[in-house]
Amino acid sequence: MTPSVHADTEETRYGRFMDWKLFARFLTYARPYRRWIVAALLFLPVGALIQMAQPVLIKQAVDHHLTTGKMEGFPLLLLLFVLLVGSQFLVGYLQSIINTVLGQRVVRDIRKHLFSHLCFMDAGFFNHQTSGRLTNRITSDTEAVSQMVSSGLVNLTGDLLLLLGIGGSMVWLAPNLSLVTLLAMPVIVIGTVMITRKMRTNQRQGRLLQARMAGRMTEEVEGAEVLRLFRCQENRRQQFGKINQEFFDTVLSSNFLEALQFSFIDAASTITIALLFWYGAGLVEQGEVTLGTIVAFIDYIRRIFFPIRDLSGKFTTMQAAMTALERIFNLLDTPTAISDPPHPPPLPVFRGEIRYVHCDFGYGETLVLKKIHSTIAPGEKVAIVGPTGAGKTSMVKLLNRIHEPTQGEVCIDGLPVHHYPLRVLRKMVGMVQQETFLFAGTIAQNISLDDPTISRQDIHNAATESGAITFIERLPLGMDTILAERGGNLSAGERQLLGITRMFACNPAILVMDEATSSVDTISERMIQQALKRLMQHRTALIIAHRLSTVRHVDRIMVLAKGTIVETGSHDELIAKNGVYANLYALQFQGETPE
Repeated sequence: MTPSVHADTEETRYGRFMDWKLFARFLTYARPYRRWIVAALLFLPVGALIQMAQPVLIKQAVDHHLTTGKMEGFPLLLLLFVLLVGSQFLVGYLQSIINTVLGQRVVRDIRKHLFSHLCFMDAGFFNHQTSGRLTNRITSDTEAVSQMVSSGLVNLTGDLLLLLGIGGSMVWLAPNLSLVTLLAMPVIVIGTVMITRKMRTNQRQGRLLQARMAGRMTEEVEGAEVLRLFRCQENRRQQFGKINQEFFDTVLSSNFLEALQFSFIDAASTITIALLFWYGAGLVEQGEVTLGTIVAFIDYIRRIFFPIRDLSGKFTTMQAAMTALERIFNLLDTPTAISDPPHPPPLPVFRGEIRYVHCDFGYGETLVLKKIHSTIAPGEKVAIVGPTGAGKTSMVKLLNRIHEPTQGEVCIDGLPVHHYPLRVLRKMVGMVQQETFLFAGTIAQNISLDDPTISRQDIHNAATESGAITFIERLPLGMDTILAERGGNLSAGERQLLGITRMFACNPAILVMDEATSSVDTISERMIQQALKRLMQHRTALIIAHRLSTVRHVDRIMVLAKGTIVETGSHDELIAKNGVYANLYALQFQGETPE
């Protein structure tokens, strides 16, 4: 069920303004750039002092020159003012550059750490995650942290420092006039907080609606054929239009509130200045303050309202960043269930023997495999067959540690697979899957997967062995042809041939084939079967197949049913037993003459 836009979800909620534990951990990423941090902090008081000094110069100009008509020393005062304005521009520019560079460098390191962590997470982790959620951690959440560094934390500190400095300057110049500003502050703060709360609610709704629209677009692209076959376009168009209209209304409401906030603060500042004129005129008449003091106060009020107007946005930035850091660190703290052995033993001399020793495996509390016990001899070709859901794919995924058995162990040449370093194990065990996943890049890159040990000649030799070279050479750019997303500019058979070519290039010692020909046409299947036959030579091989005609000539067939091995033997032996395999075979070839 789709959550309400009013629901407080992980993707939309805001955290506390400051979580010191999270912030302390964040500082470990900022520590390598301590010089940049020191530079950013040093610029804060400099910028505040420059802004505090300008109204004082204006006061001097009004009191000693403009009202008296004495121009002696005025050019020097004007030069100082111009220098201060130029210095403000330079300091602001440098501070902005430092904050941006610091933020991007810190976020670059966090993003790199996140991606590295995800690269080594186990398959079980990804079974419980959505791609959009993980993408948000690396994109949206890291961007929220970047905003905290570049325009939130440092600027917020600078704004607070400026407010304190201006407040002190105003009290120093005229304590009685400062009361006017102080009386206006509670009204401004209360009004700003009320508007900000409503804006935050709208922003949360907007984020969730935007995520829904992105999800709809993803489904539209990936499910385009299904939607057209079942004539769902109009219904989907209406559903998207409804979400789009809700998003439009939410964003429009946020824009109205933002405009209200700016107008409210501008109006408040204008009223404060009017009160200042009214109260200050009497003080000037009594000789308690000068006209220059009134002008300086007006300038101070103008300067003080800008940071007040931006404070609410900066507080929201800080809250969003704290929530993002919490999500990022929760992901980084998630351990992988499958990792390298801490102290790997010496590896045995490779022979290619595989042994399953009383293995159980399940997803949650449901067991998929029960007491799997079998030995595959070096160089033996073994087919694993059975009805859908019998546990065939789960069984072979225990071999390369995509999953771990809940009980028992899997051994290669007598050594349990969890004692092998993962890079060694997965180089040793190659897998041709039912559908070959192709990445963005050239055909050559998709064959080698950017492995520096695989040369261009190795890629060409592998394509020749698999037979893929035939269609590759017909392409205008050959091996350098850029593939469309997921290899959309190739046929299913061509994509599968590239998957087999990968195996030739990687040259694994043990081969696993999971329904390698089930998704291709008959002509492509014959070509692929010939390539697979060459690939299996001199290798131990496990072949999962639904088309029993493709495994008649293997050394041995294991039949799985309800997670257990119920039969084993050659094709002829299993037919003679008249058991599960014989029934499956009869059902597939009922009314036909098997090849």
